Amino acid sequence: MATASSLQVKSPQTNTHAISGVPDAGKIDLAMLTLDDLGMIRDSSRACEQVFGYLPEELAGRHVSMLLPQLTDTDLVQEGRINSRLAHLCHCAVAFQARRRDDRCFASELFINLLGSHNVVVLVRSLEASILNGGELAAMPAR
Repeated sequence: MATASSLQVKSPQTNTHAISGVPDAGKIDLAMLTLDDLGMIRDSSRACEQVFGYLPEELAGRHVSMLLPQLTDTDLVQEGRINSRLAHLCHCAVAFQARRRDDRCFASELFINLLGSHNVVVLVRSLEASILNGGELAAMPAR
């Protein structure tokens, strides 16, 4: 039985409290992607439709960089472990740029776990759009 090796101290939350009259209140803001160790999407949660605008079946077989451009040319797994720089950035809750189907970019927080020896689980939580305007996004190293 495969077990997840967590690299994140805090646990991600979804916004489950709908507030009357507040746009997007109660919206699911946490998407789950299961990747192979090369970054190809094997499976995804239904929440990907709300977060990214894609149905899970549309994402299968595509590279994660289409949703998270900063992961282009980044080895997710190195020597059987999550890339140490990526793990550090996720642990520090650094904002990553994410891209919706309509090419609109938004800030997101990543939670990355190694599941077994050939699967990576990435939880993507959407953050406030204002972070993109005022904050800096993490720069990922090349392979």
